Amino acid sequence: MGNAKPTMETYIEMSPRVFEGNLARVRELVDGLAARYAAGGIRGIRFIASGSSYNSCMGARPFAERVLGARVDVFTPSRYLDELDRLDAIAPGAFEVFVSQSGCSTNIIEAVRVARSRGHETVALTGNVNADLRDEVDEIFEYGVGNETVGFVTMGVLTLMEFIALFALAAAEALGVIDGGERDAWMDRLSRVPAMHREVQRRAHVLMDANPETFLSPGAAFMCGAGAAYGIALEGALKWQETLKAPAIALEPEEYIHGPNMQLTPRSTAFFLDPAREPGRTFDIYRATRAVTDHAYLVACYEPAKADGNTMCLSADVEPEIAPFVLLPAVQVFAARAMRELGCEPCHPLFDRFEKVVSCKTEDYEEICKEKLARAGFAE
Repeated sequence: MGNAKPTMETYIEMSPRVFEGNLARVRELVDGLAARYAAGGIRGIRFIASGSSYNSCMGARPFAERVLGARVDVFTPSRYLDELDRLDAIAPGAFEVFVSQSGCSTNIIEAVRVARSRGHETVALTGNVNADLRDEVDEIFEYGVGNETVGFVTMGVLTLMEFIALFALAAAEALGVIDGGERDAWMDRLSRVPAMHREVQRRAHVLMDANPETFLSPGAAFMCGAGAAYGIALEGALKWQETLKAPAIALEPEEYIHGPNMQLTPRSTAFFLDPAREPGRTFDIYRATRAVTDHAYLVACYEPAKADGNTMCLSADVEPEIAPFVLLPAVQVFAARAMRELGCEPCHPLFDRFEKVVSCKTEDYEEICKEKLARAGFAE
């Protein structure tokens, strides 16, 4: 990293290399969690997560369900606690995984404590096995993110999605749901992700260069993700809000055209993330939006016949369940670069008042952040 303090853009650029490294140590990384799941047979999985961790789980969910042939649900901690009585009554025995990259999320810790009080098995995924969450669960696993020091979770999104995919493959093979040949075929598809990730990064910068009026004067934005890309739309909306301090809403394209699209004006901004292998409904909705505003953009894995300057398409045969890994860097680059160029990383000066009243992290969080910076060679 040289002498420059790491930024979101640093971790976007590092992500493909870390992805490759985690593929190379897949057994070491996921076999423990896969064995724990497989010991109970094929059963439903519940991921309980917040923020970018929630979005990562949503992004990897289609892959895990296809490979395992089991239901995979993703809950926020609040929804999990609200629905726990019903879940215990109608779907007991699901394999629950509590996720917090920092290991300091207060809502995850609360959910774990309630789950344990009911006799649930509690397993956690984290980027820091030495954080507070360690003392609350039966077993904790690190998912391969390494030492990410920025507050805006970036590399952790891709590495968590990768971990869930690799875990699903290992568990499915252990249970006989897939054989070694099928696992190798999926691993081959995943091995192509880093090159495509780098290409999407490059194309995202090209698109931003061509459209500074959108990215350097950000307002409210629609993030529309079809099918497997919905989790990436959620992450795109979150990052737009965190970095650019502007509202954004994540929607499925069909939900977007059932009311929210009535807000459209020539000044509106909308992004369409399409995991399909060829143009279809999402592309048509993009074109309809483009008829109203010049600030509509399509990010897809196919090259439409009627492409225009607002389409960012990767001509590759990508399984829809793999597409989220490839679409992700686009929304990350849009947010990270615009934040840097606009200088809008700091929150409003009065935001400190909010955090003095309510915090989403444990008291150890700031000390853990300082330790991460120190390990990276930087003082706070």
